[in-house]
Amino acid sequence: MTERASLRGRLLARLLAPMLGLLVLSAGTAYYAAFRFANQVYDRTIEDTAIALSQLTHVTAGGVSVDLPAAAQHMLASDQRDRVYYAITLDNGGFVAGHRGLPAPLQLPAPGVAPVCSDAVYNGDPVRLAAYRPADIPVIVQVAETVTKRDVLAFEIIASMLAPLLLLMVLGAAVIWIGVEQGLDPLTRIATQLRHRSADDLGPMDESQAPREVRPLVQALNGLLERVDAMLTAQRRFVADAAHQLRTPIAGLKTQAETALRATDADSMRSIVANIVTAATRMSSLVVQLLSLARVDPSEAAKGASGLVDLEPLARSVTADWIARAIEHGIDLGYAAADGSHAVLGDPVMIRELIGNLIDNALKHCPEGSEATVSVESDSRDVRLAVTDSGPGIPSEERDRVFERFYRLPDSAAPGTGLGLSIAREIARMHGATISITGNDSGRGTRVVVAFPKARPQGQAPGP
Repeated sequence: MTERASLRGRLLARLLAPMLGLLVLSAGTAYYAAFRFANQVYDRTIEDTAIALSQLTHVTAGGVSVDLPAAAQHMLASDQRDRVYYAITLDNGGFVAGHRGLPAPLQLPAPGVAPVCSDAVYNGDPVRLAAYRPADIPVIVQVAETVTKRDVLAFEIIASMLAPLLLLMVLGAAVIWIGVEQGLDPLTRIATQLRHRSADDLGPMDESQAPREVRPLVQALNGLLERVDAMLTAQRRFVADAAHQLRTPIAGLKTQAETALRATDADSMRSIVANIVTAATRMSSLVVQLLSLARVDPSEAAKGASGLVDLEPLARSVTADWIARAIEHGIDLGYAAADGSHAVLGDPVMIRELIGNLIDNALKHCPEGSEATVSVESDSRDVRLAVTDSGPGIPSEERDRVFERFYRLPDSAAPGTGLGLSIAREIARMHGATISITGNDSGRGTRVVVAFPKARPQGQAPGP
C-alpha cells in the first residue's frame, strides 16, 4: 500500500502547479508577442524597400524597365545578417528584374494600397515576403528577406520577459513554502501537545488558540477525549464495583469449603455443601448481572439505536421464556398488548435483556401467589413497556434510589444483587427511553414503565 502524500506536499503541489502553468502560459504569450513585434519592425523595412523599387520602375517604349543605381544594389546586398531578394514582374507573370523564382505572394494587394507581408520559403530558407502593386504601373514588386534578425530580436525580447518571470516564480515558490510551513504550525502545535500529554490527561484541549479552519479538528479531538474519559471512568467504576461485590461471596465460599474439609459426619457435610451451592448460585447471578452491566455501560449509550424492533412479539417471547421460572416461584406471570404499531428503534438483544431484568426483579420481590403482567401499549409519540406486579411495592421515597447500583431496600429479604434495575436504566438510556416506577392501579405493588420513542416512517415529523 503506497504512502499517502503529506499535507505539506499536497498544498505545495496545489499552489506551485498553477504558478508553473502561469509561467508556461506567459512564455507562450511572450513568444507570440515577440515574433509579432519583430515582424512588425522589420516588415516596415521591406515594405519601404518595395515601395522604393516601384518608384524606380518606369514604362518605356520598349516595355517596363527598372533604373536601379549601383548604390541601391549595394544597399540591398549589404545586410550582414540576412540576405535580401527582390523581383519585379508584370501582372501577367512576365519577369522584369531581380531574382527569378521568388515565390508568389499568398495575397495580392490592390494597386496603390500598402504592401502585404507574408511568410514564404526561397532557396530552402524561410523568408519574409512583402508584395506591392503601384497604382500607375502594371507590375508586382516583391522584396524578400531571410529571418535571422527577426529571430534574434524575438529571442532577446523573450529572454528579457522570461527572466523576471522566472525570478518571480522562484520568489513566489519561496514565499509559498514559508507560508505553508507557517500555516501548518497550528497542527504541529496540536501534535506536540498531544505527544507530551500523559496517558491519564484526558482533559479538553484549548480551542481558543486554534485557527478557525483547525477548530473543528480540535473539537473532534475533544469529543473523542471526552468519550474515552467516560469509557475509562465507567470501566474503573465497574472494576471497583465488581471487586467489592465479588469479595464477600468468594470469601464466603472459601470459608464454607474450609468448613466442609473439617466436617466429620455426612449430615454436616450435606448442610455445608447446600450452603456452598446457594452461595455459588448467588455469585453466578451476580457475575451474570455484572457482565450485563459491563456490556451496556462503557459508551454503549453513544452508539444509539441499531434497527427497527417490533416490541410486541419481542416482549411476548421474553415473557414466555420466564413462565417456568414464575411457576417455580408460585407467581402468575401473564402478558397483554394493545392493538396498534409498537415499533421502536433499538437493539433487540439489549431490549430483551432489559425486559428480562424487569421480570426477574418482579419475580424476586413478589411473594408466592402474586401476579405479574408484562404489557405493551403505544400512542402517537411513545411505545410503553410495563411490568406490573402485586408484590409489596416500593416506597415513593425509594423509587429513585433503587436504580442505583447495588442498592437494595433496607427491609428487603429477597435474594438479589441490586443490579437489575440499574441495568434496565442503562439500556433504556441507550435507546433514548425513560424508565419510571409507580404503584399499580390497585394502589399496591409495583409498576415499572419504560417509554420508548415511537419509530416513524422516514421523513415523517414527530407528533405534537
